[in-house]
Amino acid sequence: MNIPSCVLDGLCTLGTVDTASFASLVDGVYDTLSRKITTQELLKKSINVGEEKEDIINSLMLFVSEVCRNNVNTSTIKELLEDLQLPVERTERFLASHRVKHLTLKSVLAQTRPLASILDVRWTLEYSRGEGGVPGGARYSIHLVTDHKPLHFYCTPPQLADLVAQLQSATFSIDKFISAH
Repeated sequence: MNIPSCVLDGLCTLGTVDTASFASLVDGVYDTLSRKITTQELLKKSINVGEEKEDIINSLMLFVSEVCRNNVNTSTIKELLEDLQLPVERTERFLASHRVKHLTLKSVLAQTRPLASILDVRWTLEYSRGEGGVPGGARYSIHLVTDHKPLHFYCTPPQLADLVAQLQSATFSIDKFISAH
């Protein structure tokens, strides 16, 4: 199992969280990933986690999802947490939650489909004349071929420009996150 160093750093700070908040945080992460509560509910629930609350939650979410996705056994999880010098009672509390909640999370993860990859894009610019009080204008016909199923939609030039700008913004955010970690 390959865990990024930023996740390990976030997990190291779990030792500084008070005991009640730690238990609430671990259970909340499993419940959030199992879609029983929202991330916003988890953020409200984990009040005494400190200033790095979001980093700790994100690290714990990534760790829990990797552990469940890779079907890591409890002895390996225990070793990982001990290597991070997490106190013994925290390690045991994490393992207790994992034993109870990991099967539910695994079933949710099994139902989650991977994101579609775009294999091909075809587009045409169509122009219509207005008739019967309906204004005419330009619109794009976009056909995306993905590895799941084809997607076809129409949009106006301003809508297409907005879609491209949002995709560029998302790409920039992902690149920024990757370079920071």
